[in-house]
Amino acid sequence: MDVSVEIVVKDVTVYPDRARVSGTGSCELAAGRHRLLVPNLPLTMDSNSVRVRGSGTAQVRLLGVEVTRQFFEASPQEAVQKLEVQIEEVQESVRALEDQKAGWQAHGTYLDGIRQATAEFAKGLSRGKTTVAEQRQVIAFLQEEDAAMRTAVRQLDQEQKTLMRRLQKLQQELKQIKTAKPPQQYQAQIEVDVLHEGSFQPEISYVVSKAGWQPLYDIRLLEENGRYALQIDYLAQIVQRTGQAWQQVNLAVSTARPALNQKLPEIHPWYIREYQPPRPRQMVRSARPAAPAAAKMETASFAMEESAADMPEPIEAETVTADVQSEGTAVTFKAPGQTDIPNDGSPHKTTLQQIRLEPKLDYLTIPKYSDAAFRRATVQYAEAGPLLPGSASLFVGEEYIGQTRIKFTAQGDELELLLGVEDRITVERKLAKRDVDKKLLRDQRQLRYGYTIALKNLLKTEAQVVVKDHIPVSRHEQIKVKLDDVRPPPNEQTDLNLLEWELALASGAEQTVRYEYTVEHPRSLQVVGLLD
Repeated sequence: MDVSVEIVVKDVTVYPDRARVSGTGSCELAAGRHRLLVPNLPLTMDSNSVRVRGSGTAQVRLLGVEVTRQFFEASPQEAVQKLEVQIEEVQESVRALEDQKAGWQAHGTYLDGIRQATAEFAKGLSRGKTTVAEQRQVIAFLQEEDAAMRTAVRQLDQEQKTLMRRLQKLQQELKQIKTAKPPQQYQAQIEVDVLHEGSFQPEISYVVSKAGWQPLYDIRLLEENGRYALQIDYLAQIVQRTGQAWQQVNLAVSTARPALNQKLPEIHPWYIREYQPPRPRQMVRSARPAAPAAAKMETASFAMEESAADMPEPIEAETVTADVQSEGTAVTFKAPGQTDIPNDGSPHKTTLQQIRLEPKLDYLTIPKYSDAAFRRATVQYAEAGPLLPGSASLFVGEEYIGQTRIKFTAQGDELELLLGVEDRITVERKLAKRDVDKKLLRDQRQLRYGYTIALKNLLKTEAQVVVKDHIPVSRHEQIKVKLDDVRPPPNEQTDLNLLEWELALASGAEQTVRYEYTVEHPRSLQVVGLLD
C-alpha cells in the first residue's frame, strides 16, 4: 500500500559548498507491507546521500529506500506559483487601467464633437438664440473637461508604466526559475514492514548542492579606560538555490569540507632531461595583442552612526551568537532559534561568534614611501573555532577605515591587522648629506649619503613606533656598501640591508633617527640605482 508523507525541513547544516538537510513527517500505518512516498525533494539533492530513520508508536522495520524522478503538469514550486499569481494580478490591473483610458478617450471624442459644432453656435448667436455669456460657459466647460481628461490620462499612463516594469521583473524572475524541461522533482520511496499498527514519524536526510556559506568579519578596535580591546564579529553569509525554501529551520554552519575528502590526488613520476634547443621555424606575422582586461575594484561599504540627545541612557543591544561545537579538525556553529532562508540566492547573514581579544598595539612607518604611521594590532588567537579566509570590515571605534582579507587562522596562530593611519604620529624623512670624497688615492670613488627621520608623538599616551628603511645592496664585487653611522642603532639589520628600529615615544616626545652609508667603486665603473 502506498502512503504519501509530506516532509517538513527541520535541520540544515551548511558547509562551504553544500548543505545537509533533514526533515520529518507523520503518518498512520496499519500492520503489513507499505511504501512511503516522500514527494517534492529538490533536484539539487545527491540521490546517493539519502538516509532514512524514524520512530513512533508503530513497530516498523525499514527495508530500503529508492529515489526516483517525479514529473508534473505544472511546477510544484511555491516560488513559481507565487510569481504566477502576482503576474496575473498585475496583468489584471493593467487591463483595468486600459479600460479607464478607453473611457477617457471616448470622453475626449465627445468633447471634440462639441468643438466641431462651433459653426452651429455661431449661427445661434447671430439669430439671438444664444448669448456671449452662454458661449463663454461652453468654452470654459470644454477647457475644464479637456484639462481633467489629459491629467487623468497622464496619471493612468504613469501607473501603467509602473505596472509594466513590475510585470517585466516578475516575468524575468519566473523565467529564471522555470526551465525548458518538464517540471520535475525527486521522490523517495521507502519500503517498510509494519509489525504493529500506530503512528510513525519518518526522518529523511540528504545532501544538496547550490548552497554554501562564506565568512565575513567586522573587526573593531575599542578603547576602554585607557586600554585597547579588539572585537571580532564572526559572521556567516549563507546563500542557497537548492530549489527548496528553508523555513523555520534549525540552522548550523560547519567548517568541514566534504568535497575534499572524496578522492586523494594521484602522484606521477617526475622526469627531467637535458636541454634541447628548439628548432628554428619560419617567421610568421603575429596577431595584434589583446587588450588587457580591466581590473576589478571592490567598493567599500560605509558605517552609519546614530546619536540621540537628551534621552534616557540607552540599553545596548545584545548580539546573539552561535553555539560552537568542535569535532576534530572541523567546527560547527549552531545558530540560536529558528531561521528562514529563501530559495532565491539572496545572502543571509548570521553571527557565529563575537570574540574579544587584548591586542598588542604599535605603529608601523616606512618613511621612504609614505609619511604615514599605520596603526597595527597583533593578537594571539586562542578561540576553538578557526578563522576561515574571508573579507573583513575594519573599524576604529565607530569610524569605518576600510576592508582587508583575513587569512586562515587556527588556535594559537598570530593575527596581525593594519587599522588605518594615525595622524597624531608625524614622520618626516630627509636627505641630510650627499658628498663625494675626492681625496682618495687610487682610482676609486666614494659617495657618502646621510638621512634623518624625525618622529613626533602627539598622542596622549606612549606609542611604540616601528621604523623601517634600507640602504643599497651591492650586486657587483667591486661595489662596496658600508653603513657607517647609525643613531640609535637599529634593532635589526638583515643581509639585504633592511633596517628596523623599535622606538618608544612618550606623549609629546620627539626623536630623530640618523644614519649614513658610503658607496665605494672604481671610477671607471658606472653605478645605477643609487638615488631613490
